[in-house]
Amino acid sequence: MTVGCCSTEALELKFGPKVAAAELHRYRRRGPRRTTRLLLEGVHDHLPAGASLLDISGGIGALHHELLASGVARAWAVERSAAFLEADETESRRRGHAERVEFIHSDIRAAAGTLPSADIVTLDRVVCCDPDYEQLLRLSLGKARRLFAYSYPRDRLAVRAAMAMQNMLWRLRRLSFQVYVHSPEQMAVLIGATGFRAVFQARTPVWQVDVYAREPAA
Repeated sequence: MTVGCCSTEALELKFGPKVAAAELHRYRRRGPRRTTRLLLEGVHDHLPAGASLLDISGGIGALHHELLASGVARAWAVERSAAFLEADETESRRRGHAERVEFIHSDIRAAAGTLPSADIVTLDRVVCCDPDYEQLLRLSLGKARRLFAYSYPRDRLAVRAAMAMQNMLWRLRRLSFQVYVHSPEQMAVLIGATGFRAVFQARTPVWQVDVYAREPAA
């Protein structure tokens, strides 16, 4: 989902009601997408009892829907797209856990000052939508007490070529939306410098999934 990559108009075109409805329909029929399933796999092995979750730009909320059903006590869902946040609330009510989720129509930059810390912070396919990944990661990591889990595009020639083609198509449609392939090495260094170590890694042909746990204080 989106963070700070585009105008509100472009956001609603790219992530509007029709797209949100289609994504919710797909989720109900087929379950979480593959990156989400891998993030869930990595988080489950390190899930604190009664944990809290901050799901940043989580779209229809697939991650917190699944985690609230498997041990997480409460969640905050921060989402910039009004349509996706509405779909998230609809699904939360259907599943009977809406009272355990706080829905925040914002992005992490605007909301960071008022958001509480959480045991787990997740960014599923979000870093790729933001040109300033350093600020995004620092804000997100600053809210994570125990676990930080995220997915991002692999730095491969084929992936870069596909994303460059997609960006070109969006420009032709005059849509101010763009995706990025950031350096995995630089992101890992940044995360490690904040006191986290990798405890799970998985990949698909396009995506890398990493879960980090905070190192215990010396």
